[in-house]
Amino acid sequence: MSIALKRWKRLAKCTLAAYMPESVVALLPYEVQRHSVTDWDVAYGQGHWNYLYRSSELARYGTIVSFSHRFTQGGPVLDLGCGEGILKLHLNPDTYARYDGVDLSSEAIGKAQQMPADGKSRFVAADIEVFEPPEPSDVIIFNEVLYYLADPLKAVQRYEAFLKPGGVFIVSMFDMLKSRKIWRELDGHYALLEASRAVNHGGHSWSIRVYRRRVEQAEPAALPAA
Repeated sequence: MSIALKRWKRLAKCTLAAYMPESVVALLPYEVQRHSVTDWDVAYGQGHWNYLYRSSELARYGTIVSFSHRFTQGGPVLDLGCGEGILKLHLNPDTYARYDGVDLSSEAIGKAQQMPADGKSRFVAADIEVFEPPEPSDVIIFNEVLYYLADPLKAVQRYEAFLKPGGVFIVSMFDMLKSRKIWRELDGHYALLEASRAVNHGGHSWSIRVYRRRVEQAEPAALPAA
């Protein structure tokens, strides 16, 4: 099979996953993409995820970073499922007061901690389903991590307590059918502020969305002082 044909097959598959009618998505079961801590450590230790540094990933990272820069109010940024901290390499440090990266794999965090210290970044090996951030954040990022969780919506809801007033969630997921199940739940629970789709030359695509709590969207504007 030619490279061009493989690319178009991948693009067709991703497009189908991204745009399948909601009536069909509703009928499909959600199947968690489970991996053990050992699996993650071995994968990072053997360099399986090294391709994430390539230019083929810039479409996704660039979109996430643009949204982060747009919605960060100069406060903390929390990157959940940060891996080796690649996203931090793309962020402008002048846009945030603090960056916290959290990942289940101690192998990945060990590599992230080898980055030059900047005085306002921290990497922690922890399970994001139970991790408690040290302070609320302007932006909480779930970068290609939700489909590894049994209950993605519950995990996001848990972090509402760690989101500053006016803060946002930025979610990025590869375009596949299980992602559509998660998008459906998130769209039903949160106010969607922005949405974009990034496609690289190889035909791979990701959907990236920005959410805010609906109660904040419904708050009336303050009355002018008497």
